[in-house]
Amino acid sequence: MVTMKDVAKAAGVSQASVSYAYSGSPRVSAPQRDQIFAVAASLGYTGPNIAGSSLRLGRIGTVGVLVPDSLSRAVEDPSTMLLMKGIAEVGELADVALTLLPVGGPKQAEGQPPIKPAVLRGLVDGVVLHCLPNDHPVVDAVVARGIPAVAIDSPRLPNLPYVTIDHRAAAIEQMNHVLQLGHNRIGIISDRFGPGAAPGFRELAAITAATETYLRERLTGYMQACAATGIPDSQIVLIEAAGIDMASGIEAAGRLIDEFRPTAIVTTSDVHAVAALKVLARKAISVPESVSVIGFDDAPLADLVGLTTLRQPLEDKGKTAATILLDLIAGRKRRRSIKHTQLIVRSTTGPAG
Repeated sequence: MVTMKDVAKAAGVSQASVSYAYSGSPRVSAPQRDQIFAVAASLGYTGPNIAGSSLRLGRIGTVGVLVPDSLSRAVEDPSTMLLMKGIAEVGELADVALTLLPVGGPKQAEGQPPIKPAVLRGLVDGVVLHCLPNDHPVVDAVVARGIPAVAIDSPRLPNLPYVTIDHRAAAIEQMNHVLQLGHNRIGIISDRFGPGAAPGFRELAAITAATETYLRERLTGYMQACAATGIPDSQIVLIEAAGIDMASGIEAAGRLIDEFRPTAIVTTSDVHAVAALKVLARKAISVPESVSVIGFDDAPLADLVGLTTLRQPLEDKGKTAATILLDLIAGRKRRRSIKHTQLIVRSTTGPAG
């Protein structure tokens, strides 16, 4: 069996240099790394034993990404997938298993066993917490056990590093775009307020019931922008979709358009915005001449359909979260990172008719 020592001898370098090459360390140059890899390939050496090195370091070699609700909902959400892509692109995680872990809602139904994801069974070295409520029992357990963790957007707790954007300011910019175009009859399609929430029309005062910080901040931003422009509450309707998927978005958009007839539709995700475009097309309602539509995220599908949206750097958020987590696992301290957003104007918004 070919070992790292054999590769080092054949390449005329130290064993440490071979180790640095495989770990991506800057201690070896790119040409030297290529030479080591070429020698290793000629000898049939496939790389260091990650399991063995993990054991020596007292680590498992697995990082968990904890998301609320079900796995199927998580993989349907383009923003979650872009965050995962960003996390996976961090070079130091190339040989680390990345596990998506759905943890359910903050409250378990009566008679169900307590939540016991892999993170609480000691099967991960650290976790990325994505949009979990502050009071989720898994969050409490992660903090209590001192498991290396970083949050994307939420939870927001003392001494818990996080990566986020200014969701309220971004939502104000998003809403101001349609208000400045003269729209004063606004329909809002929202992500679910929480795992136990029921879809449908909601009172504007109900935004405080949203369990995820990001959503509560965005909805608050919408209301602040409308209030600053003098739009009365009677001219704003909020509908909650059942999930961040096309079918849920189409159902919510259909009800909103039929029962309220807005001149502008503002959504908390691009998926719901594209769903609204589909419904408007089926009803032969012109966009943006009759109804303007604006999304949030700037996921790849937004560019495909010419959607005006509020861009947040999803992949960069994932990369930064992974880098912070690696620092924490290595015993280094990291705090927080707040990313910038940008309004992207395309063809789905225009002046009010």
